[in-house]
Amino acid sequence: MGSRRDTLLLFALIVLVLLMGFLARSTEGTGAQDFRASSFLTGPAGMGALYQTLRELDLPVHRRTQPYVDADPVGRVTVLIAPEESPSPAEAHAILQAVREGGTLIFALHPAVGGGPLYDSLGVYPHSLREPGRGTPEYSAGREARTEPHPWTQGTAAVKGVRTTFADSSEALARRGATRLLSVGREVAALSWREGRGQVMVWADPVPLTNQHLRTSGAAAIFARAAAQGAGADGRIEFGEWYHGFRGEGSVVRGLRLFLAHHPAGHAALQVMAVLLLLLAVAGRRFGTALPPAPARRRSPLEHVEALAGAYRQAGAQRTARRLLVAGLARRLGRRAPADEAGAAELIGRLSASSPVGRDAAAALQTEWKRGSDADLVSVARGVDRLLDEVRKP
Repeated sequence: MGSRRDTLLLFALIVLVLLMGFLARSTEGTGAQDFRASSFLTGPAGMGALYQTLRELDLPVHRRTQPYVDADPVGRVTVLIAPEESPSPAEAHAILQAVREGGTLIFALHPAVGGGPLYDSLGVYPHSLREPGRGTPEYSAGREARTEPHPWTQGTAAVKGVRTTFADSSEALARRGATRLLSVGREVAALSWREGRGQVMVWADPVPLTNQHLRTSGAAAIFARAAAQGAGADGRIEFGEWYHGFRGEGSVVRGLRLFLAHHPAGHAALQVMAVLLLLLAVAGRRFGTALPPAPARRRSPLEHVEALAGAYRQAGAQRTARRLLVAGLARRLGRRAPADEAGAAELIGRLSASSPVGRDAAAALQTEWKRGSDADLVSVARGVDRLLDEVRKP
């Protein structure tokens, strides 16, 4: 009996390993091997890091899994980064009409697609940079594009990793009122212009915005400022995922149901799961108490604070960040959160002058606060934590 049970368990294990391999192979497109510039993807070529950065900055980001015609109205800010499928003429018209009525379009060319109705309407086409002795542009480290004077480029001297610029045939280069944002020598890598009552921003190369390069390229701050200005106080920033193949309502249950019901691989998965359930019912038996799962590795609070501080610095929002830190301190001390910089400074001053405990910590926090925009956000966060620790001591 024991030998038969062991055989069944071994067979179930083999089937389970094969199933896991099959699932890994069928989903590898969402990871390192998927080169779509989608905000859903966390692989090197995806835009998940850019999307999360905008969320960390409290910008109203949204993923659109619908086309731009026969669906919901176009949002205030339309983000199309290297779409795998070019919008149709009707969709391109709907996007540009929304821009002319006061919207914003942030568009990055796809070097491999390089054409379509939206490209033609904007008058932009890609041109690959070739570096002497560095092979083809697709496998080179890219060039450094210098920034041109503009409110969006303040604080950013250059953007690294540029492999594509606008071709000389791009009519947008001669468009009246067009402003260069990034240049590699005489070639243009990013461009902006007014379109009716709205704004268009076009990147010739999506690579500096990808997960692999976003931290070091210097492109995040430029993108965030343009998106924030376009969204305004009541708009939202929509990443167009329909043109990367992500369609429908985005429901996991709905996607799983369609896969199992209509895909041949789904039918095979159902059969394998039925066999596994049968084997578990016949031979499944627990030997001893189940082990608790290993704790998930989380980013330390200090790493989280440093990452957020870097994002706020790039976006030029240091004052807002440190005011929010002091607002959190006030709430945890049972006080009303200050509404502005003056209120935050007054709260810290009162704690430094009159608090019976934590006076030294409050004084150190006040010293760092007085540095204004030069204050180190990590030091402010540490000062807040130290003051709370002192107050809460028994």
